[in-house]
Amino acid sequence: MSALINVEAEVEVLGGMMRENASIDRVADILQPEDFSDPLHSRIFSAILDQATKGKGANPVTIKGFFENDEAIAEVGGTAYLAKLFTNAIGLNVSDNAKMLADLAQRRRMADGLNMAALDCADLTVTTQQIVAEADAAISLRGSDAIHQPTGAECFDELFLTYADQNRGVTSGCIASLDELLGPMKPKQLVIGAGRPGMGKTALALSYALGAASKGHGVLYVSLEMSSPELAARMASDMCFDGPVDAVPYPAIRDGDLNARQKQAVCAARDHMATLPFSVIDAGNLTVGRLNMLIRRHARRMAAAGHKLELVVVDYLQLLSPDTRGRSNYEAVSEVSRALKAMAKDNAVAIFALAQLSRSVEQRPDKRPQLSDLRDSGQIEQDADAVLFLLRMEYYLRKEEPDATDVKRHEWEQALEKVQGQIEFIVAKRRNGVEGRAVGEFHGFYQAVRG
Repeated sequence: MSALINVEAEVEVLGGMMRENASIDRVADILQPEDFSDPLHSRIFSAILDQATKGKGANPVTIKGFFENDEAIAEVGGTAYLAKLFTNAIGLNVSDNAKMLADLAQRRRMADGLNMAALDCADLTVTTQQIVAEADAAISLRGSDAIHQPTGAECFDELFLTYADQNRGVTSGCIASLDELLGPMKPKQLVIGAGRPGMGKTALALSYALGAASKGHGVLYVSLEMSSPELAARMASDMCFDGPVDAVPYPAIRDGDLNARQKQAVCAARDHMATLPFSVIDAGNLTVGRLNMLIRRHARRMAAAGHKLELVVVDYLQLLSPDTRGRSNYEAVSEVSRALKAMAKDNAVAIFALAQLSRSVEQRPDKRPQLSDLRDSGQIEQDADAVLFLLRMEYYLRKEEPDATDVKRHEWEQALEKVQGQIEFIVAKRRNGVEGRAVGEFHGFYQAVRG
């Protein structure tokens, strides 16, 4: 394994980061602390990141306090070792060296996993599928996160800290009925927003996310189905809906069929968006492991800009891929669901994941969704802190519109009038809370949800 270790490159990267703090963010996008072969170097890397996250300079003097009682650094000359790293660093090719270290770390994990898989090959009680999964997981591994292990008393201390800010969490600020029904989406929570196609899932998610960002909450929107331009058209229409000039229809923005006044409104929406802590990931194929890395990256970037990442929206859950290949749909969705809950906890963010419901909803006279309708997996219900169903009866009624001469036409028109422009929010599960329903406003022409 010595061929997979390059201590000189580790020294060069650490010294280069301290010599040129502008390189810290670039390196942090490439390396994790676990990628260093020397545990001391791993701790130095973490100390540099800690300083950078706080907006402070990282150099031998500012990180010295992290190592005053570090036995390993004492063996290499004490904190003077930090100055040695700084002095000896050339400062060139820091990113290239970081990429090399990341590759070496990945190769070490690959070797460990394949060695374990080779040993398991001789154990006939282990299936070939298990061996493949074990090796594949090792190849895709990016280091294991520290496990939170508080004492019982420390659990109480963490509870008391939540009393200091009872309003902590994310709300939309623009969908009052939903905010009141669901309450704030809090750190470490997984909230599922589920519905059949046409129920307004993406419209709701974008309205909620934009409203939250407008209140100062850092938002990361993960789009697995729509491209960035498609999202931009929807966001622009939503933002123009409450603007100082006339609202701009979504089809006009999508197709570029805008008059001068509408173009001005869309440009104003773009300028306002530039002030919001709102980022987008546009990816057609994304694994849960890669998503976890991206969440950490965007959290660092927002922190550097003075914001805190608080809400991650995933559109939508069934399009995320598990890290382990060759699974059935049920197993894949279950793994993704568990991974999303783990991400919410590990990154201390709320995750709002959209999900498709099965066709069984539309095969019933009563179109109200049930927890059993969650597509491909009952694991979603178990992992979720809250399950929010979306229902637009107007959608179903319009599909059943009778002819103008039909005797049921008047009855249909009356039913349509009652639900026109409505979107129903149904909280079917809420851990440590009450379930219920509320009604909001669905402005489909503008891709805006209000309440």
